[in-house]
Amino acid sequence: MRMADAKTPALILVVDDEELMRVFVREALEQAGFEVCEASNGAQALEQFASRRPDLIVMDVVMPVMHGFSACAKLRESVEGSRVPILIMTGLDDADSIARAYEHGATDFIVKPMHAAILGHRVRYMLRGSLTLNALLRSEARLGLAQRIAKIGNWEWHPSTGRFTASPELCRLMGIRQQDFGGTKEAFLQIVHEEDRDRIDGALNAIFAERKPCDIDHRVILPNGGEFTVNLQAEAVFDDQLRGVTIVGTAQDISERKRSEREIHRLAYYDSLTGLPNRVLFKDRVTQSLAHAHRYHSTLAVLFLDLDRFKVINDTLGHNVGDLLLKQVADRLMDSIRHSDSIGRSVQTDETQELARLGGDEFTVLLTNIQDAQDAGTVARRILEALTRSFIIDGHEISVTVSVGIAICPTDGDSVDHLLKCSDIAMYHAKEQGRNNFQFYSSTMNALAAERLEMENELRKALERHELVVYYQPQVDIRSNRIVGAEALVRWPHPHRGMLLPAAFLPVAVDTGMIRRLDEEVLLMACRQNKAWQDGGYAPIRISVNVSNSFFHGASLTSTIAKALEETRLDPGYLELELTESITMQHVETSITMLQGLRGMGVRLSIDDFGTGYSSLSHLQRFPLNMLKIDQSFARDVTRNPANASITRAIISLAHSMNLSVLAEGVETGEQLALFRGQGCDEVQGHFFGRPMRGEEFVQLLSRTVR
Repeated sequence: MRMADAKTPALILVVDDEELMRVFVREALEQAGFEVCEASNGAQALEQFASRRPDLIVMDVVMPVMHGFSACAKLRESVEGSRVPILIMTGLDDADSIARAYEHGATDFIVKPMHAAILGHRVRYMLRGSLTLNALLRSEARLGLAQRIAKIGNWEWHPSTGRFTASPELCRLMGIRQQDFGGTKEAFLQIVHEEDRDRIDGALNAIFAERKPCDIDHRVILPNGGEFTVNLQAEAVFDDQLRGVTIVGTAQDISERKRSEREIHRLAYYDSLTGLPNRVLFKDRVTQSLAHAHRYHSTLAVLFLDLDRFKVINDTLGHNVGDLLLKQVADRLMDSIRHSDSIGRSVQTDETQELARLGGDEFTVLLTNIQDAQDAGTVARRILEALTRSFIIDGHEISVTVSVGIAICPTDGDSVDHLLKCSDIAMYHAKEQGRNNFQFYSSTMNALAAERLEMENELRKALERHELVVYYQPQVDIRSNRIVGAEALVRWPHPHRGMLLPAAFLPVAVDTGMIRRLDEEVLLMACRQNKAWQDGGYAPIRISVNVSNSFFHGASLTSTIAKALEETRLDPGYLELELTESITMQHVETSITMLQGLRGMGVRLSIDDFGTGYSSLSHLQRFPLNMLKIDQSFARDVTRNPANASITRAIISLAHSMNLSVLAEGVETGEQLALFRGQGCDEVQGHFFGRPMRGEEFVQLLSRTVR
């Protein structure tokens, strides 16, 4: 054997009856720096071993004359071949074949077809292990040196006495002095990472109980807080009566191997240019998501993206600029799908979206657990918008667009290949439609997407032309029956669809980011109208304006409100902002600071639809609020459903304990009004007093008492 000479490459014997496979393995190993000799069956392998004494044997199983199992057993019967590493290489992957390989003396097992780089690393680490073992056997005196070379330490555990001894090299690996080691199994386990501790303890105990050797990887925590990975191997030593006496083991630092494995994994599953998952990993992720979708009857989407006219850019400006463009496109695509707030609400996990590069200028996106197929269209629109800004690369200003095809599971298919095919077809359809757009594979989905896109364009124009109007619904003091406020409710008098309620267009406004502009429009119109009523001599009332999540958590809320109050000259005490529980419970500390700033301006604050969301009372009492509004769902059956009545009574009591007033929404009957009056509610709102109406109708109510 030639491994003892460090200047001489290790000799590997490749045994396989298929010439093409021998050529593949030879090239892979020679590329890794090994010398290779060959044999076509087990008998020739024995002859080659006798004459060449290879350092390691890579051997197939199914061969003529003598199969691999027999050849492996013959080698193990001889002194010379008892310790040579043997890597069994076969297309068989059943458990029985694996077991037979090890029973006949195989060192390790690898299944064809195999990755060339993985084969080279596997052989290298097998040789390293063999070299270490031979060094240990050759000389006890050189044990410490050999262990330091291999980053390996040994230990013994005597369960009968509890004594656990660690070699100097093992202590060095663990970062402690040998005299400081506690000398028990518990002391050793304290050095093991806490997440691996129970697993290692169970494996060690099973060595005696089940007479099963231990071969396991785990992490070690150093005194300085650092960590590394070791491979722990151990087995029991028995006495003449086959009673377990001692467990001996080794722990080897395999951090370098783990790093190599991670690098191999990266090369195999990630795109080297963009760092995104490649086709292989993307298909694997889709396969896993399909299994989840089948189990939970959920919906997922695959988006196929192709840059428009990328070849022209590549040919004109060169491949270097093209590569830099692809990297920047990948970054912008990742950012656009990461901020898609209408996708990825999983049954068991948080939102999930995967971006991958298939190759060239082709990208794919996986969206899992989407609530509606149109959510995929929302993401596609954001992708199109993300690429509208030009790129600056090496002094060149480059504009690029993308065509997107969308396939939905289970509507368009339930396999990886079929979904990719359908999304690819839809992408080409998008190119036929003039590029820089998205298309669903399903004609029905295309019709819905077209309708939604039309609604989006019309809403944008309506905002630009100030076509939206505000209706007002009275809010009444329950004791005096006088109007004390009005809620501003937006309406869209559509030229073709008629008067649209918010449910018809607010989702589009939220998905496209127009909700903030819409909120600002309603705020200004409501403040202007309230000031006009006051200037007309009517008794001042407050005006309530709903605030969306985007508007509240944006950067312009306080400045926009200040500007509206200044422009309309409305006293801030007559403006009330209504926020939902879910809005205020996001980023609680930030919300408290924002609310305190608004109260400092003199603006009133209320929680809308109280009771339908989730509020932490410890946080709620910190909010500088004026009012809680009981959601209309409780008022609807409050006179017939004792549970609803109990809930409203509890909410009123809770609010009053925090010095907040309470308004009940959805009051439609005198019986409901009487019940809320009896529970001590402060104000009411609903059809019993008036439906939402235009400002010129509402002003007529201000001059008389509501009965």
